[in-house]
Amino acid sequence: MAKDLDKKLTIGIFLIFIGGFSIANALYPKSDYSANENRYLAKEPEVSVKHVFSGEFDTDFEKWFSDHFIGRDKWIETKAATRKASGAIENNSVYFADDDRLISQFFSYNPKIPAGNAASIEAFADSIGSSVNIMLVPTAAYGESDTLPYGAYNVDQEALIKEISAQLGNQNFIDLSDDLKNADDAYFKTDHHWNEKGAYIGYKAICDAVLHTEAEEFSYETASDSFSGTMYSKSGAFWTKADSIYTITAKDPVSVQVEYDDGTEADTLYSTKRLDEKDKYPYYLDGNHASVHITTDADTQKKAIIIKDSYAHILIPYLAEEYSDIEVIDLRYYHNAVSDLITDQDNTDIYFIYSLDNFCQDTNLAFLK
Repeated sequence: MAKDLDKKLTIGIFLIFIGGFSIANALYPKSDYSANENRYLAKEPEVSVKHVFSGEFDTDFEKWFSDHFIGRDKWIETKAATRKASGAIENNSVYFADDDRLISQFFSYNPKIPAGNAASIEAFADSIGSSVNIMLVPTAAYGESDTLPYGAYNVDQEALIKEISAQLGNQNFIDLSDDLKNADDAYFKTDHHWNEKGAYIGYKAICDAVLHTEAEEFSYETASDSFSGTMYSKSGAFWTKADSIYTITAKDPVSVQVEYDDGTEADTLYSTKRLDEKDKYPYYLDGNHASVHITTDADTQKKAIIIKDSYAHILIPYLAEEYSDIEVIDLRYYHNAVSDLITDQDNTDIYFIYSLDNFCQDTNLAFLK
C-alpha cells in the first residue's frame, strides 16, 4: 500500500509540476521579437481543420511553443555556458575565442560561387571598358586567428583571396590580408563586421592603391557602449560584454547630403535611431538599402560607385572625405543597371567591397549589369 501511495504521490507531483509549468508558460507575456537573438519569433499557429489535418499545425505549434518558452533567453544562455564549460569550442557555429571574442566559423563554401562572381565582375568591367577595384575583407576568423581556441578550423582565407585575385587579374585587387593579420583589434568582439580600426586600414589601402594620396586623420567619439552584434545573438553567449560603436569624424570634415532609396534625406551618414536597437551596426548609413546617394562638398569632383555588402557601411565615413559624389549599391535589392550610374567614366572609381565569406555565398552578382 505504501509503495502504491508513493507512486501516486510521485505521479501527482509530476502532473502538478507539468500542469503548472504549462499554465505559467501559456500566461507568460509573449513577444513578437527577440532582441537577444535578433530575429522575429514564430507567430501563434492558425487553428483550422485544414491546418490540423495537413500536419502543418503540429510543426507550427512546436516552433511557436519553442520560441515563446518561459525564460527562453536564460535557457539559451545556459546551454551556451554549459557547452563552453564542458570544453566545447563553439556554439551554433560561433567560436568562443580569447579576449571575450565571438568569432563566426568559416569552414566551407561552394567554389562555383566566388568563381562565378569573379566572372561577373570581369564581364561587367569589360562591358564598360574600364577596370574596377575589388576589396574582399577577410573575416575575424583570419584577422583575429591568434585568439581562436585550439582545434578551431576555418578556410585558408589568405589562399582563397589569392585564388580569387588571380581570377580577377585584369582588375585592381586590393589585398588586405597582411594588414589585417598584423592589426590589433580590427573587428568587433560581438559582431561579424570589422570595426572602425579595421575599416581605417581598408581606407588607407584605397588611398594607396586607388587615390594615390595621403590618408586623412580622424577622431572617434563614442556613440554607444552597448552594441551587442550578430555573433552575440547567434552564439547564445549573452554574458559577453558589449562593444562600443563610434562616430567617425575627419580632422577637417566635409558636409554631406544623403538620399536613401525610399526618398528619405539626411545631412549625416549616421542613423541615431538605430542606437536604440541591440544591433547598432546600422548606425552606419542606416543599415541595408538598395541604393544610397551621397554628395559632399569635398573639392575633388570625383565620383565613387560602391557595389557592396554591409562591410562597406563603416568604410563610407572615411571615403566621404575623398569623393564629392558616392553611389552605394546593394545588389540584393538593386535591380537597375549599375552601368547607367557612370556619367563621367574618367572621374569615376568603381568598387566592389565585400566580406570574403559573403562573396563566397552571395549569388546576386550574377545580375550585375
